[in-house]
Amino acid sequence: AWFRELPEGVLDSLSPEQVLQCNSEEEFLELVTLLRPTPAALLNWAVELMADVVEEEELNKMNARNIAMVFAP
Repeated sequence: AWFRELPEGVLDSLSPEQVLQCNSEEEFLELVTLLRPTPAALLNWAVELMADVVEEEELNKMNARNIAMVFAP
């Protein structure tokens, strides 16, 4: 809900095609360089948080697929 309440979406400056074509960590890092500093920092923070949660999958049952469902629009 917090991301929805932001005045501007984190990925609003990117086209849907740019986001959908991002399939690797290298492509993600390239994509982040296209963002302004604040949205880039928010995106990096969110991805790092998701990675931290997935690392504890045995305890929290949250794998990458489940995280994607939670964060998907």
